[in-house]
Amino acid sequence: MELTGRRSEVDRIATLAVLPRESAMVVVGDPGSGRSSVLDAVSHRVSIPVVRLGVNGSEARWPMSGVTSLFTALDDPRASAHIARLVRNVDEGLAAAHDFLDAVHALTLPPTLVLIDDLDRMDAESQELIAFLAGRLAGTALRLVATVRRVPAGGPLASLPILRLEPLQPDEALVLARDMAPEEANDGVLAVLAEETGGNPGALREQIGALRREQLVGTEPIVVPLRPTPTTSAAAELVLEAAAGRDLDVLARLALVPTARVAGWDRDAIDDLVGAGLATVRGQSISVRDPLVRSALYWSMPARDRREAHAELAASAAAHDDRSAAWHASFVDDVPDAAALLRAARSYAVDGDSHAAVALTERALHIGTGSEAEHVALLGVAEVLLGHRLLGFAARYLAAIKPFKELADEVRRLRLQYSVQYLSGDAVHADELMVPIDTDDDSEADSLAGLLAMVASFRAEAWELDQARDLLHRAELFEARGSAHTVEILGTARDLVSAVDGTLPPDAELHDGLAAQKLLAMSDPALLLLAHALSLAERYRSARRVFALVLARATDTAPVWLEAARYLSAENEVRSGNFRQALRAIDVWEAGSAVVERLREPSRAIAVAWRHFAEGRSADALDVVDHCLRQRSTNRLWGATAKLYALRGRVLLLDGRLEEAAASLEAADAIGRSLRNPAVLRHLGDLVEAYSRLGRTDDARNITARLAADHHARPSRWGALVLARSLALIADDTTRDTSRRRALEIFQPADSQFERARTFAALAAIGVPADRARLGAAAAAAYEAAGLRRPLATPAPTVAMPSFGGTGIGSGPFTGGVRSGALLSATTPMTPGTPRSAPDAAAVLTSLTAEERAVVQKVTEGYRNREIASSLYMSQRTVELRLTQIYRKVGARSRSHLVALLT
Repeated sequence: MELTGRRSEVDRIATLAVLPRESAMVVVGDPGSGRSSVLDAVSHRVSIPVVRLGVNGSEARWPMSGVTSLFTALDDPRASAHIARLVRNVDEGLAAAHDFLDAVHALTLPPTLVLIDDLDRMDAESQELIAFLAGRLAGTALRLVATVRRVPAGGPLASLPILRLEPLQPDEALVLARDMAPEEANDGVLAVLAEETGGNPGALREQIGALRREQLVGTEPIVVPLRPTPTTSAAAELVLEAAAGRDLDVLARLALVPTARVAGWDRDAIDDLVGAGLATVRGQSISVRDPLVRSALYWSMPARDRREAHAELAASAAAHDDRSAAWHASFVDDVPDAAALLRAARSYAVDGDSHAAVALTERALHIGTGSEAEHVALLGVAEVLLGHRLLGFAARYLAAIKPFKELADEVRRLRLQYSVQYLSGDAVHADELMVPIDTDDDSEADSLAGLLAMVASFRAEAWELDQARDLLHRAELFEARGSAHTVEILGTARDLVSAVDGTLPPDAELHDGLAAQKLLAMSDPALLLLAHALSLAERYRSARRVFALVLARATDTAPVWLEAARYLSAENEVRSGNFRQALRAIDVWEAGSAVVERLREPSRAIAVAWRHFAEGRSADALDVVDHCLRQRSTNRLWGATAKLYALRGRVLLLDGRLEEAAASLEAADAIGRSLRNPAVLRHLGDLVEAYSRLGRTDDARNITARLAADHHARPSRWGALVLARSLALIADDTTRDTSRRRALEIFQPADSQFERARTFAALAAIGVPADRARLGAAAAAAYEAAGLRRPLATPAPTVAMPSFGGTGIGSGPFTGGVRSGALLSATTPMTPGTPRSAPDAAAVLTSLTAEERAVVQKVTEGYRNREIASSLYMSQRTVELRLTQIYRKVGARSRSHLVALLT
């Protein structure tokens, strides 16, 4: 299993193996933090010999046992000869240390990486000698890495470089939990475990193993705080040992509640605990900082003492902290009020304290009777959690809610259920809506109309347009009694269906001509539906304007709508060909999204994979896409699956892997065949190109005929550009020149630079040698104008498409055979994308100063002058002067010509 969440730490340690000089490092981590796993990963990463030394704690009472183990493990027959002398001289202090150092110097070793696990469990004499050696490794050929739990301030290891293994982030812990748990485990349960174990991999593994199957699959509640495991106890013991001498009684009482208001607690004691890093204050709330410490303290208190303490705290909190009072009362009341506990949980969720909300909800499930009132309260908790984009938690609690008798509550439940399914990447079947429903109550009619409109939107996103229209038709029965908001949602849902079908009316006919006053009065979900419809209809500027309205309301917008706006805005920029803005939008979306939900969703996988693709890392892009395609939920959401296959095919196509590209594009075509609007999936042009370059001319012509028919029925600017390119690719000798000239001349200044580059590159790939250099240079300039970040790299000679940089074998749409950022080789073979008259790139670069080469590097990565100035800490005027000097030195006429010379 791949090590989760420790890539940077493994990279840093592995770097020791390639350094030209000997060096040492101490890796510090709590019990269960994964110290041994990190060393395992390092041992498989490095190319030099590795000596792995495990420590037997029972040998710690034997002086020099650790040094003896080290010499025995080293691959030198003379090593054992030094052991006896070192053991005899163990009491000679500094002299013994120098004898040890001389003994190591006397060995004849190749560069070797020594990995010592749990050095602090060795005997004291060996610890001191190895620490002495670690600071004096020059000439030994050794690189030494040792793991410990703590580094005492005055100890021998304190002077060495230290790498701390911090707790995993919540999203990393959740990924690890999914890898550890059985396939049937509930995501919400795993999210609870990931949070309650504080990012400690060892504690997480033990807790997953400790739960019963019914708890893992979510049919039984979890007891929070979790009962301590051996790793939990060991980690908590270290923390509490460091806090010796402080008043831990207050901390123990604080451990009885997930979070509490500061009022009512001893402020001096609280300040002391916060200063020691044992407690955390957020606003007016305080909680135990480390969930492992809370678990150990909570369960170390006898049950009778806990109950008495809960009773005291319930009484004291009643006046100033009703939420804490509800929690404490649930442990002492003869008939606990689960509904009151759930209302308190919802209040925590509204405040953004998901940890406390989940703890109270699990407690309510544990003590509740399953009444309808409790389920209504639980529904309120799940709705708020969904609004905060915590899908795993929302889905977990939704599963515990039975269908309601009251229509209004049942509509709320179905709305939540369908939303969770859709946002999780699952198909929304909505079988419950197949039965005709009618009501005389206006509020119920309004709710039903809104639910039908919502599901219609989901069906439109899945390209099930007939079902979407049927749902909207049924909603018309209630529309007259619907609220203004519901009518608005119905209208924008119709816009989305029309956009997917390629029949969206002009902007002037939409919502008062998209007048600002009209748009400002619309709700966030209505604006998102409208903006998405405009984007699908290729009205990118109008869509950008509507998305901006939602994003401008950030402080008043629910996180679920805000994240949807960020993603759809990024998708709009991708569709428009504005790659720079798309990359920025994806970065903002990733930074602002809920950390525990950055997983599995096709929309996120597509965005992240596209970013890798745009930055020249196609191997990473394919990894993301393939991982998402393997997920069970994706198989049922056909539209998302088709998009993933289409993106996969495009990456492979531009990587020159034509057979694989054609297979992926055929899969996308099979799924999206019923969709008659070619501008939605945008795969047919890629399929024509793949077939053409594979020599499958008849197949290419058949697909082009389909593209032409669909485009004429539902015309779009993208369709016109790609159809012209496809016709040029399949043209025979009599029409080849005319069709290729038409494919290039059709472009207007406002058209997508990426599609322009694709056309240049495709024509270069199939053109005569005399035209390839010119077309390749034009493609490079167009890719640069589109905003692709392309490092200088050697084009792969086996790739048929023009190569404009990349990150290694099989990586990037503009693939290179060396690492990202490596300069062009003087022996680079000629490829279609390399101008024949280009001077030797290595000679060009050697004529530049270091600062000029840095500027050139940024230019080839697609940076503009302002961006170069910011990244290199110089003024924009200085960048302009450096570029002028560079042009003069290398004979470049323009920025694009400079890129062409170097690629």
